[in-house]
Amino acid sequence: MEISDIKLRYNCEPCTHLKTSAFSDGFCLQCEEEMCQRCFDTHKQFKLNRGHQLVHSVEAKSKSKERTKFDNCTKHLNKYIEFFCPEHGQVGCGDCMVISHKPCKIKNILQHIDGYKNSAEFKQLKKDIEKYDGEARSMLQSIGRSKDHIKDVNKKFALDVKLFRDEIISHITKLADAMLKYGDDIMAADMKKIENLEKENKSLVDETNGMRVTLQSEVDQPYKLFISSLSYTQNLHLFHHQLERIKYNNTIETYNFKRDCNLEQLVKTCKQLGTVHKPKESDNGSSVLCYPKETVRENRATSTKKAQHSPANQPLPGRQLVCKKLIIAGEFISFAEKANGYLGLFINTHTVKHRDIFEIEIVSLGSGGVIAIGAVPDDFPDNLLPGLGNDSHGYHSDGSVYQN
Repeated sequence: MEISDIKLRYNCEPCTHLKTSAFSDGFCLQCEEEMCQRCFDTHKQFKLNRGHQLVHSVEAKSKSKERTKFDNCTKHLNKYIEFFCPEHGQVGCGDCMVISHKPCKIKNILQHIDGYKNSAEFKQLKKDIEKYDGEARSMLQSIGRSKDHIKDVNKKFALDVKLFRDEIISHITKLADAMLKYGDDIMAADMKKIENLEKENKSLVDETNGMRVTLQSEVDQPYKLFISSLSYTQNLHLFHHQLERIKYNNTIETYNFKRDCNLEQLVKTCKQLGTVHKPKESDNGSSVLCYPKETVRENRATSTKKAQHSPANQPLPGRQLVCKKLIIAGEFISFAEKANGYLGLFINTHTVKHRDIFEIEIVSLGSGGVIAIGAVPDDFPDNLLPGLGNDSHGYHSDGSVYQN
């Protein structure tokens, strides 16, 4: 300390502002102003100023030099970040602590940064960063395999479609192209999903790498190291949830092409090339069959005239007039397991004429109920079996024939 510093006297800045004259008794560290004792006592009466300190001006210069390594508070630009709240893991100036963390036990940063880089807490933080960085990199590899899997599945799907298309007559090539497009749409949707996951995961890798580089550069800067560590600790909690969500969504549904066996016999009148088969188990243990487009269900009144001209060997989806609570797969009809109600109904568009013949093969009777086939008038009630209403004829799976 120099003699000139000791003898140097400053004017009280609040008194000067009030156009009075008084020598300073010290320097308020928080306000960075020279004050006399009277002004400082008045100054501390306000709630926000009760933690302020008055020190000797020479000591203040030393403190001021020490403060040059502090960061400015983002909320109070004329203040420094000197304190932290262990409970919330947040840092700030004295005003921040008074306003937002009054009930908490606030601690001074300078008292905790010595030796922090050798602390168990900091070592654990670095381990966690490495752990999540490793998981993120591993997930990138898994996502890469998923992308290859998407391409392999689609390649096999396309080969099956093209092979089957080449075995049948040329006029159904357009149907094959439509089915290929359906497969490409599935691939595009899956690729978009995976690429979004890949982009999100790469950003996590970039962030963890940035954390590692920052911490390495701040190893010899305890204050900055501590601030960064608190921030990264909070971020890693979010990283964990993001990685779990990415891991959960990184699943690709396999699909392949399934031929329509009856199509080989009815190819000239067929309206679909086959089905997209996904080996996904449903509740009843059967495979799920997906069609490129929903079959349009026409109204009885508008379809009766068209029905009279429908060929007898037209595939089921093309000649249905009414279909309720049933599943159509190729030339097979089955009752929908989860359908509400007891009656599954399929009405053919074909108008029955004298001496007309039609055949239906019952593959399985199921666990219960009755299967009935027959001919009914156009205005026949939907809740009656054929043969149980006026002008109807039906054969039932109990072995009986019913008329009228």
